[in-house]
Amino acid sequence: MDRPDISQSASGSYIAQAAEGGTAIVATYEVAPTPPPTPSAVAEGIRALARLPTHAVPDPAALPPQSRMPLARNRLFTGRTPELQWLAGHLGPQDRQVPTGVLAGLGGVGKSQIASEYVHRYGAFYTGGVFWISLADPATAPHEVAACGGAEGMDLRPDFAALAPVQQVALVRGAWQSPLPRLLVFDNCEDEETLERWRPPSGGCRVLVTSRRSAWDPTLGLDVREIDVLTPDDGLALLSRYRPPASPAESRELAAIADELGQLPLALHLAGSYVRRFKAAVTIDDYLGQLRSSPAVDHRSLSASGISPTRHIQTIAATFALSVDRLGHEPTRRRLLHAAYLAPGQGIPRPLLLSSLGLDDGQDAAMDLEEALQRLADLGLVQMTADGVPRLHRLVAAFVQDRLGDPESLRQVELRVWAHCDGLAFVGTPATRAALEPHLRVLTERALPRRDLASAALANVLGLYLHRRGDRDGSVSWLQQALSIKEELFGVDAPETAKDLNDLGYAYLGGPTRVLAEPYLERARRLWDPRREATNLAATLDNLGQLQIGSGLWDLAEPYLREALDIRLRELGPGTYPTSVTISNLARIAVERGDLATATDLARRAVDIRESLGGRCDPTSTAQSHMLLGDVLHQAGDGAAALRHEERALELYQAALGARHPRTLTAAIRASCHALEEGDLAGAAQLIEISGASGDTVPDEDLLAAASAADLNNLGFALWMTGDYATARRLYSMALGRGGTEATTLNNLGMISERLGEYEAAAEHYRRALALLGDEAAAHSQLSLRARVLNNLGVSLTLGGEPGAGGRCLREALEIRRGLQGELSRDYAMTVRNLGLVAQRSGRLDEAQNLFEHARDLLGKPQDAEYGRTLHLLGELRHTRGDDAGAAADLRAALNSRTAALGPSHPDTALTMRALAAALLRIGHADEACDLLQKALPVFERRFGPEHPWTMDLRAMLS
Repeated sequence: MDRPDISQSASGSYIAQAAEGGTAIVATYEVAPTPPPTPSAVAEGIRALARLPTHAVPDPAALPPQSRMPLARNRLFTGRTPELQWLAGHLGPQDRQVPTGVLAGLGGVGKSQIASEYVHRYGAFYTGGVFWISLADPATAPHEVAACGGAEGMDLRPDFAALAPVQQVALVRGAWQSPLPRLLVFDNCEDEETLERWRPPSGGCRVLVTSRRSAWDPTLGLDVREIDVLTPDDGLALLSRYRPPASPAESRELAAIADELGQLPLALHLAGSYVRRFKAAVTIDDYLGQLRSSPAVDHRSLSASGISPTRHIQTIAATFALSVDRLGHEPTRRRLLHAAYLAPGQGIPRPLLLSSLGLDDGQDAAMDLEEALQRLADLGLVQMTADGVPRLHRLVAAFVQDRLGDPESLRQVELRVWAHCDGLAFVGTPATRAALEPHLRVLTERALPRRDLASAALANVLGLYLHRRGDRDGSVSWLQQALSIKEELFGVDAPETAKDLNDLGYAYLGGPTRVLAEPYLERARRLWDPRREATNLAATLDNLGQLQIGSGLWDLAEPYLREALDIRLRELGPGTYPTSVTISNLARIAVERGDLATATDLARRAVDIRESLGGRCDPTSTAQSHMLLGDVLHQAGDGAAALRHEERALELYQAALGARHPRTLTAAIRASCHALEEGDLAGAAQLIEISGASGDTVPDEDLLAAASAADLNNLGFALWMTGDYATARRLYSMALGRGGTEATTLNNLGMISERLGEYEAAAEHYRRALALLGDEAAAHSQLSLRARVLNNLGVSLTLGGEPGAGGRCLREALEIRRGLQGELSRDYAMTVRNLGLVAQRSGRLDEAQNLFEHARDLLGKPQDAEYGRTLHLLGELRHTRGDDAGAAADLRAALNSRTAALGPSHPDTALTMRALAAALLRIGHADEACDLLQKALPVFERRFGPEHPWTMDLRAMLS
């Protein structure tokens, strides 16, 4: 009988062999662990790591001998100093076990390149070695790890190569858990399970991870750094290393290429290689034109093969395709596509993205969107800004549009984004509109060549956005294009053009262009159907009313506004924003007519409506309504209430526009001026500091260059009130010729000249202002300004030696102020006082004293600056009449008043110190007089100059 085949074979640690009927002998081969590093080696490694620089990037150096680093250093590496220093700070000396830093970002952004550069510059400080492990394919990870223990790595055992792979991996992982400092680079590690499996749980290793994924489970204890594209300077520098520019023009062209490629390092590497390789055939300008004429992602330069410094894929499309092909879930692909149609490189507001998808802003939709965004971020297709706002790189967006896009999806995005943005054109915040505008612009520019309804609608709302942020020229350009498209589609006088006509007319309102508004608005008014489009008709009527207001035609404006208000109350109700607009415009008419009671009621209604709307109303519009009410209340004599509304306006402007915006500046200045008038010196100082005009400083020159004449006048007046006459004069001079009211600016320049004793120059400024105003000024604001200029001219003429002419001006001013404000008003009291100055200079001292005392009683606020000036004049009069004791009493009270209202370093306060010192000297109080003069002298030297006659006179008094 044949014997059965009883031959055996075996492998492994436990092997038994026996003859038939015999006893097996088992030979066991245990894999002994590698001896741990010696204590001295560990100590030296820790000392070396402690020397790792965290605030400077060291030169490249050789790696420790047991390292496994397959990548040579890329000598074209450019920039990234902050990222390298960040890695050094997180992977250097640490108390915690296995510190891990993650470089996260989209494919091609240079994560692996930064990691490689870090290895070659900092690797020498990890004496246990540097080990580069590719985890792009988790299935090959065991082989990558095992390779670190062989002869080209740690060389853990002489027979390491003969061991089974599982044994090799075990030995490597055991070595990594020793306290010896080592650097492990896990390149392209995209999931948490892979990282958790291969990262040693303890020991002296530091782990550097490169990944497209930016969000990781916090229990992993990772430090994540989002890697952005290169800066424009570094992008240009990188391209210049491949092809140095031969001229400044070529340098500009290379910078433009870098911009076209979104400063993405992989794209720049490919483009640089292309222009270097084909230098004889392709100029830099030619290449730039090719990139601009078709989607850059399709250009042959971005799919060229070549040497990759990181041994990664060398085409842009293939790099992005790796991520897109892993999406799978159709809704996530749709969300990516809709995001790709928006502005590349710009943060995408989540409400806008939801709208583009046709989704509401409910919790379920928001959660679905977050899940999709997280998936896209994990794949490196979407980046998250520091504020958690998603954005797409321009090359990713172009690739997604090419791979996934279709005309119907684009049409949906356009219509939905238009509807979303149109709804926020007047009620959204400036910050909201600023975030939406780039996306609106990209869609509009892409759609415009089609010249269809969608492109016209987008151009229209983009024009409104530009108008709301003050870009009138840009606004008019886009609104004209929208109207042109509508006229091509429907005809010149078609009802479909009415909205575009109205909006273009609205854009022309304000400034010298207002004359261009009327034909558009009148055409729109004729085209609206009052039965079906009453609310649109009301908008046009309101705009026509604003047009007439801007031209000073108050009587023509009111019928338009009354009709608009009736429609809006009927169609929209009393509590809507459009209704508040018309109410505010009617309040402006009431102000100009001097009907302050009606103006107060209307302005207060507008404030109440806008405050009640809260977040549904543009906060700058609410601030404007507070400013209007504050102005009305101030004219009505209720300064305290006016100040409260101006401070509320300032609060709203600061929150919506920031502290350095011109509107915020204007609100702060106006409030500070009124605080000074109310005697609130501390509050005024705080408001002036907010405006940026603290002490002798003014806002930066760029802000001044952009400021309006009104801004400059307000800021100059605030500085005038604080005594900084020189800076105030500079600001007033800048305001001349900027539009607005030249008469106001000339009046302010006259006030400066008068305060410096330049009476002839002051009178000349005032006369020029009166010439601009004319003799037929009828509006309340013009009459009020005329009275102010006449009052100031009267003072300058009187102080300059012409009391007769000065008196005529002052009496005319008094009559105007009596009619506008009544005989109990502050302005009326000031003119009464100034007439006392005329009487004094004319030798009628009893009359002068009576007028001064009457003005003092009318003013009645000891902490008012004008009250202090009145007491000062009364004291000087008593001094002239020989009543030195009475003079000293009045001047001492004036000094207290001016110190409280203006501060001890104001020139008006110093003038009172000088006058009081003169009175004290005559009654024998020389020590007190000397003390006052010593306090006044530095103020005179600083504000009037050391050679000014008043300064020299005061210095003589001291000597």
